[in-house]
Amino acid sequence: MAKLRVGDVRTLITKKATTVSEDAPVSEVARKLIEDPKTHTVYVIDSSERLVGIIPLTEILQYLYYEDIPVEFITYSFPLMYSKDVRARDIMLPPICVKDSDTLTDAFRTMFENKLMELPVVDSDMHVIGDLNGLELIEVRISGQ
Repeated sequence: MAKLRVGDVRTLITKKATTVSEDAPVSEVARKLIEDPKTHTVYVIDSSERLVGIIPLTEILQYLYYEDIPVEFITYSFPLMYSKDVRARDIMLPPICVKDSDTLTDAFRTMFENKLMELPVVDSDMHVIGDLNGLELIEVRISGQ
């Protein structure tokens, strides 16, 4: 796996990265996740289409089901949870990403360290050019590449 690069495998399972603008309402973020069951993370881009954050499925679930989560596990502030106008920028995590030239080993470590199921693939200007899904890493491993 160390010889393979992200660019070699990132389209085995996911063909296109799922993005939203910073101003997208949470309902739009949730709909993007529902549209493609293989997608577990939505990537947030600014007006220049640069990656500014990520929203994993767990963040959407936490926001939508905050009433069912013990308070010590909630990472959002209470005013945000009760707001009716929450946007992608309000719940996104900092951008965590890889490049096509990164090794699969490095990409896996980044996923593992950050407890993510997929990562955005960016170019040198932080434009999202793809997506590396954990399923692609599984495919590579079981196919013996």
